Amino acid sequence: MTFPSGAAAPPDRLRSSRDIAAVLRGRRQRAGRLAVVYVHRTDEDRPARIAVVASRKVGSAVARNRAKRLLREAAARVAWAPGADVVLVARHACATAAMPGVREELVQLARDLGVLDDALDAA
Repeated sequence: MTFPSGAAAPPDRLRSSRDIAAVLRGRRQRAGRLAVVYVHRTDEDRPARIAVVASRKVGSAVARNRAKRLLREAAARVAWAPGADVVLVARHACATAAMPGVREELVQLARDLGVLDDALDAA
């Protein structure tokens, strides 16, 4: 699979509603201006799995899709700790944010939650 110039490879995804619900039930979270990050740590030796969610509170379908696109791209550029299951919930401000700001916020929230793999974080 090839990616556009400058694009990062997408992280593994949380796909089942059961897995997403388990992360949300754990209630280990941090909220920022652009997103809320929910985390469930596992002892499994695998890459982090990510799910991105945007409710209608974010705005129109165009705004929700833009917010999810930004969060997915920013998440691909964050060095998540192995074994982490992460759910990113977009907030209204995310739809109009710039990529550097989204990535900075995700890095800070991941660091606060202890799921940032500092050894791999290149920025």
